[in-house]
Amino acid sequence: MEDEIIIEAQDIWKHFEEKNRKIEVLKGVNLKVKKGEKVAIVGASGSGKTTLLSIIGTILKPTSGKVIIDGEDVTWKSEKELENIRGRKISFVFQNGYLIDELSPLENVALFAKKVFGDKAKEVAKKILQDFGVPERKNTWELSGGEYQRVALARAISVMPKILLADEPTGNLDPETAEKVIDETIRLCQREKIALVIVTHNFKIAERMDKTYKLENGQLVEL
Repeated sequence: MEDEIIIEAQDIWKHFEEKNRKIEVLKGVNLKVKKGEKVAIVGASGSGKTTLLSIIGTILKPTSGKVIIDGEDVTWKSEKELENIRGRKISFVFQNGYLIDELSPLENVALFAKKVFGDKAKEVAKKILQDFGVPERKNTWELSGGEYQRVALARAISVMPKILLADEPTGNLDPETAEKVIDETIRLCQREKIALVIVTHNFKIAERMDKTYKLENGQLVEL
């Protein structure tokens, strides 16, 4: 069903210890994201946006609370179990992209897609790079900032995850390029029914999402 919940964070608290001090970053955060829904999280630098994204992406455990992914409570699963869940259901993209410069765009995407599509990975990679309008045989180190980020997003989407978590994916791009990259990302997420959760400082991008939340003083409020 279109309205089924794919991400649910229940009463998430997270603190860090620093110089014998406890720093509360998240204070009872609740969030529900439906299958195929687009959600933006905004807030000041240091407000805990990346921490929250890491928790719902299962790469960081909360101090307390519960994380449910696709109906499954994943909060206290082992790292091996979480790797399997991430491999099947969750993709990430970050501001810096983290591509392998020694590989071409096609090779970067195909290498990632191989874990799902095996021998068909190159075919899948070609198709998704076409969708993003990136020349597949150009050297990765020659790519413009916009092309580089398109490849990073193409790589993340190539495995057809149920969830795409994006942390400031357009932070290094000029406004016009950022808008084009977001256009392509939204279109592909809608086509594949991928839930998109994006952390951004760009309110124009946030306005394109179905819902926008602000994280402030450790609490998440819908705008």
